[in-house]
Amino acid sequence: MNKFLKTALLTISAGFFGLTISTQVRSQVRMETNEATLLEFQAFFKMPIGPQGLEVSDRVLNASGKKVRLTGYMVKNEMPMPGVFMLAPRPVQMSEHADGEANDLPASVCWVYLDDRQKNWLVPHVPGLLTVEGQFTFNRIEASDGSVAWFHLKLAPDAVNAASSDARSPHGLGQLHHSHSH
Repeated sequence: MNKFLKTALLTISAGFFGLTISTQVRSQVRMETNEATLLEFQAFFKMPIGPQGLEVSDRVLNASGKKVRLTGYMVKNEMPMPGVFMLAPRPVQMSEHADGEANDLPASVCWVYLDDRQKNWLVPHVPGLLTVEGQFTFNRIEASDGSVAWFHLKLAPDAVNAASSDARSPHGLGQLHHSHSH
Protein backbone atom coordinates (compact mmCIF):
# COMPACT_ATOMS: atom_id res chain seq x y z
CA MET A 1 0.00 0.00 0.00
CA ASN A 2 1.31 3.39 -0.78
CA LYS A 3 1.87 5.97 1.95
CA PHE A 4 -1.00 8.22 0.76
CA LEU A 5 -3.55 5.37 0.91
CA LYS A 6 -2.36 4.29 4.41
CA THR A 7 -2.67 7.87 5.69
CA ALA A 8 -6.16 8.27 4.16
CA LEU A 9 -7.40 4.98 5.65
CA LEU A 10 -5.90 5.83 9.03
CA THR A 11 -7.57 9.28 8.96
CA ILE A 12 -10.93 7.81 7.96
CA SER A 13 -10.67 5.12 10.66
CA ALA A 14 -9.69 7.65 13.32
CA GLY A 15 -12.54 9.92 12.27
CA PHE A 16 -15.01 7.04 12.35
CA PHE A 17 -13.68 5.85 15.72
CA GLY A 18 -13.97 9.38 17.15
CA LEU A 19 -17.46 9.76 15.72
CA THR A 20 -18.51 6.45 17.27
CA ILE A 21 -17.16 7.42 20.69
CA SER A 22 -18.71 10.89 20.61
CA THR A 23 -22.07 9.43 19.51
CA GLN A 24 -21.96 6.92 22.38
CA VAL A 25 -21.03 9.61 24.89
CA ARG A 26 -23.76 11.94 23.62
CA SER A 27 -26.37 9.19 23.83
CA GLN A 28 -25.45 8.59 27.48
CA VAL A 29 -25.42 12.27 28.49
CA ARG A 30 -28.85 13.55 29.32
CA MET A 31 -29.32 17.14 28.25
CA GLU A 32 -31.50 19.00 30.76
CA THR A 33 -33.12 21.96 29.12
CA ASN A 34 -34.73 24.63 31.16
CA GLU A 35 -36.45 25.96 28.07
CA ALA A 36 -39.76 27.69 28.67
CA THR A 37 -42.85 26.32 26.95
CA LEU A 38 -44.90 28.86 25.02
CA LEU A 39 -48.40 29.22 26.47
CA GLU A 40 -50.95 31.47 24.79
CA PHE A 41 -53.97 33.04 26.45
CA GLN A 42 -56.26 31.68 23.72
CA ALA A 43 -55.22 28.16 24.83
CA PHE A 44 -56.39 28.63 28.45
CA PHE A 45 -59.90 27.30 27.81
CA LYS A 46 -61.44 24.60 25.65
CA MET A 47 -63.15 25.99 22.59
CA PRO A 48 -65.91 26.23 21.65
CA ILE A 49 -67.49 26.91 25.02
CA GLY A 50 -69.87 24.08 25.76
CA PRO A 51 -72.86 23.51 28.04
CA GLN A 52 -70.54 23.31 31.07
CA GLY A 53 -69.34 26.87 30.45
CA LEU A 54 -65.62 27.67 30.50
CA GLU A 55 -63.43 24.58 30.91
CA VAL A 56 -59.69 24.78 31.40
CA SER A 57 -57.76 23.23 28.52
CA ASP A 58 -55.48 20.21 28.75
CA ARG A 59 -52.65 22.50 27.65
CA VAL A 60 -53.04 24.57 30.84
CA LEU A 61 -53.28 21.45 33.00
CA ASN A 62 -50.10 20.07 31.39
CA ALA A 63 -48.26 23.40 31.79
CA SER A 64 -49.04 23.66 35.51
CA GLY A 65 -45.84 23.30 37.50
CA LYS A 66 -43.63 23.99 34.47
CA LYS A 67 -41.68 26.95 33.16
CA VAL A 68 -43.71 28.85 30.56
CA ARG A 69 -43.48 31.98 28.44
CA LEU A 70 -46.64 34.08 28.28
CA THR A 71 -47.26 37.27 26.30
CA GLY A 72 -50.04 39.69 27.17
CA TYR A 73 -50.89 43.13 28.45
CA MET A 74 -50.15 44.31 31.98
CA VAL A 75 -53.40 45.27 33.68
CA LYS A 76 -53.28 48.93 34.60
CA ASN A 77 -54.36 49.35 38.23
CA GLU A 78 -55.21 52.58 40.01
CA MET A 79 -53.81 51.00 43.15
CA PRO A 80 -50.91 48.67 42.23
CA MET A 81 -50.21 45.82 44.61
CA PRO A 82 -46.69 45.21 45.94
CA GLY A 83 -44.91 42.17 44.52
CA VAL A 84 -47.55 41.26 41.96
CA PHE A 85 -49.19 42.40 38.76
CA MET A 86 -51.75 40.93 36.39
CA LEU A 87 -51.31 39.96 32.76
CA ALA A 88 -54.32 39.79 30.43
CA PRO A 89 -54.93 38.82 26.80
CA ARG A 90 -56.10 42.37 25.99
CA PRO A 91 -55.44 45.83 27.43
CA VAL A 92 -57.44 46.36 30.63
CA GLN A 93 -57.56 49.30 33.00
CA MET A 94 -59.04 48.81 36.46
CA SER A 95 -60.68 51.65 38.37
CA GLU A 96 -60.72 50.20 41.85
CA HIS A 97 -61.55 53.54 43.45
CA ALA A 98 -64.59 54.24 41.26
CA ASP A 99 -65.79 50.69 40.54
CA GLY A 100 -65.06 48.95 43.84
CA GLU A 101 -65.22 45.18 43.47
CA ALA A 102 -66.58 45.33 39.91
CA ASN A 103 -63.95 44.85 37.23
CA ASP A 104 -63.64 43.95 33.57
CA LEU A 105 -60.93 41.34 34.00
CA PRO A 106 -61.07 38.51 31.48
CA ALA A 107 -61.41 34.99 32.90
CA SER A 108 -57.91 34.15 31.68
CA VAL A 109 -56.10 36.89 33.62
CA CYS A 110 -52.81 35.57 35.04
CA TRP A 111 -51.33 36.83 38.29
CA VAL A 112 -47.58 37.40 37.98
CA TYR A 113 -45.61 37.26 41.23
CA LEU A 114 -42.18 38.77 41.80
CA ASP A 115 -39.52 36.85 43.70
CA ASP A 116 -40.07 36.75 47.48
CA ARG A 117 -37.17 39.18 48.00
CA GLN A 118 -39.10 41.68 45.83
CA LYS A 119 -42.52 41.22 47.44
CA ASN A 120 -42.60 44.89 48.56
CA TRP A 121 -41.74 46.28 45.12
CA LEU A 122 -44.34 48.03 43.02
CA VAL A 123 -44.01 47.37 39.31
CA PRO A 124 -45.01 50.41 37.27
CA HIS A 125 -47.43 49.82 34.42
CA VAL A 126 -45.77 48.78 31.17
CA PRO A 127 -47.94 49.68 28.15
CA GLY A 128 -48.09 47.34 25.15
CA LEU A 129 -47.35 43.65 24.88
CA LEU A 130 -45.19 42.17 27.62
CA THR A 131 -43.60 38.70 27.65
CA VAL A 132 -42.86 37.02 30.96
CA GLU A 133 -41.30 33.66 31.83
CA GLY A 134 -41.65 31.74 35.02
CA GLN A 135 -43.15 28.84 36.93
CA PHE A 136 -46.81 28.53 35.92
CA THR A 137 -49.49 27.04 38.14
CA PHE A 138 -53.18 26.44 37.73
CA ASN A 139 -54.63 26.64 41.23
CA ARG A 140 -57.58 28.33 42.91
CA ILE A 141 -56.36 31.07 45.26
CA GLU A 142 -58.80 33.33 47.07
CA ALA A 143 -57.51 36.76 48.05
CA SER A 144 -58.40 38.55 51.29
CA ASP A 145 -60.91 40.70 49.36
CA GLY A 146 -62.79 37.58 48.20
CA SER A 147 -61.56 37.67 44.59
CA VAL A 148 -60.42 34.38 43.10
CA ALA A 149 -57.45 33.81 40.80
CA TRP A 150 -56.79 30.57 38.91
CA PHE A 151 -53.70 31.26 36.80
CA HIS A 152 -50.37 32.18 38.41
CA LEU A 153 -46.82 32.75 37.20
CA LYS A 154 -43.85 33.08 39.58
CA LEU A 155 -40.98 35.06 38.07
CA ALA A 156 -37.33 34.16 38.52
CA PRO A 157 -35.37 36.32 41.02
CA ASP A 158 -33.55 38.17 38.22
CA ALA A 159 -36.65 38.82 36.08
CA VAL A 160 -37.30 42.28 37.52
CA ASN A 161 -34.38 44.57 38.23
CA ALA A 162 -34.55 47.89 39.98
CA ALA A 163 -34.06 50.69 37.49
CA SER A 164 -33.40 53.00 40.42
CA SER A 165 -33.65 52.99 44.18
CA ASP A 166 -37.24 54.24 43.78
CA ALA A 167 -38.29 50.76 42.60
CA ARG A 168 -38.07 49.51 46.14
CA SER A 169 -40.08 52.35 47.59
CA PRO A 170 -43.80 52.03 48.30
CA HIS A 171 -44.40 54.34 45.32
CA GLY A 172 -42.57 52.19 42.76
CA LEU A 173 -40.67 53.77 39.89
CA GLY A 174 -41.55 57.43 39.75
CA GLN A 175 -44.69 58.96 41.11
CA LEU A 176 -47.95 57.12 40.47
CA HIS A 177 -50.86 59.43 39.81
CA HIS A 178 -54.51 58.63 39.62
CA SER A 179 -57.35 60.72 38.40
CA HIS A 180 -60.84 60.12 37.15
CA SER A 181 -64.06 61.96 36.71
CA HIS A 182 -67.53 61.01 37.85
